[in-house]
Amino acid sequence: MEKFHTTYPGIKLNILNGTTLEISEFIKSGRADIGICNLPIQDEQLQVIPCKEVQDIFVCGEKYKNLTERPVSFEYILRMPLIFLEENTNSRLYVESFLKERGLQISPAFELGSHDLLLEFSRINLGISCVVKEFSMDYLDRGVLYEVKLEEEIPMRNIGICYLKDVQISQAARRFVESIICK
Repeated sequence: MEKFHTTYPGIKLNILNGTTLEISEFIKSGRADIGICNLPIQDEQLQVIPCKEVQDIFVCGEKYKNLTERPVSFEYILRMPLIFLEENTNSRLYVESFLKERGLQISPAFELGSHDLLLEFSRINLGISCVVKEFSMDYLDRGVLYEVKLEEEIPMRNIGICYLKDVQISQAARRFVESIICK
C-alpha cells in the first residue's frame, strides 16, 4: 500500500474491511472494484488471482507456553480453550474442513470477528487461537505470542485478489492489482 500510494499519490483508495464473504458482496454490489480475500473462493462471478501463500497455525500466550515444548496432536489441542474466527469465515471454514477430514470437530470457547482480536485474546491468555502466521509475525517476533507446533501442519493456502469477471476494472484498480501481483 505504501509503495502504491507513493507511486500514484493522486489515486484515492477507499478501503473497506470485512470477511471474504462480505468482500465478495462488496464487489458484486459495486461498492468495491477489487478485494483481497482469503482463498479458496468458489464464486463463478469472480475472477480470483492467488497472490501469496499463507499458513494457518495455533498460537498461545504465556499461560499455555508449555504447549510449545514439543509438537502436539490435533486431538490434544482441541481439548484446550480455542479461539477462532466467527463461523462462515473462509479462514475458519478452511481449518474446520481440514480437521473434519480427520474426524475432528472444533468447539471454540470464543468466536471473534477479526484476526487482531484472536491475537489479543491469546495474548491475555484466554486460550489458543488459530491464526494466519504471516499476519501474526509481529506478535511472534516480539515474543508476545508463541507458535504451538503441530504433529501435522495444516496445508498452506492463498490470499488473493478478486474482482468481477464480466466487468472491466478501472485503470487505477488495474495498476493496484499489478503492483500486488508483481511482488
